[in-house]
Amino acid sequence: MKDSVSEILGNLDNDIQGEKLSFGELVGKFEDRGFGPLLLIPSLLAFLPTGAIPGVPSLCGITIFLICIQVAVNKDHPWLPKRLKQQAISREKILTGVDKAQPYVSKVEHYLRPRARWLSSAPLKNLIAIYCGAAALCMIPLELLPFAAALPSFALAITAIGMTNRDGLFIGIGIVLQLGTVYLVMQAMNSL
Repeated sequence: MKDSVSEILGNLDNDIQGEKLSFGELVGKFEDRGFGPLLLIPSLLAFLPTGAIPGVPSLCGITIFLICIQVAVNKDHPWLPKRLKQQAISREKILTGVDKAQPYVSKVEHYLRPRARWLSSAPLKNLIAIYCGAAALCMIPLELLPFAAALPSFALAITAIGMTNRDGLFIGIGIVLQLGTVYLVMQAMNSL
């Protein structure tokens, strides 16, 4: 059985060797755990204070998009472009983000249980991956507005938690929250 999200996040401290970890290494640590954790880690990086660093929301959005497209076509292992794989983030920033997220994730896990599992199985899983990929791309223009990328990244994190735990209720909540991303993008484009 797959580890809980809080266990996955807790193990990151032991999994990170050195001062920096590339996105490729980070994704590689979770590729055997399914779609959820692969979507969760970059979503949390964009949602938490690390998302205020210029370029992080865009980088996370592209990473999520590439992973989602591969899930949509039933790839076994994620592929990322070499340049994206080599982008590094400091161990300190990753662990700071994990420390801030851990209490919230632990609280949320009390409400998780397998339900409406058909949402986390093919073919709906593939359609949800396409939908999440579109929301992830919206993070790029939203980076122009301070903290606007937080909504799609939060919605993607909720969806990822649902996928990891096969909880259709959380997947549904994440999908509904992602609808707000369209509104934000329209507002961002009108303000430019």
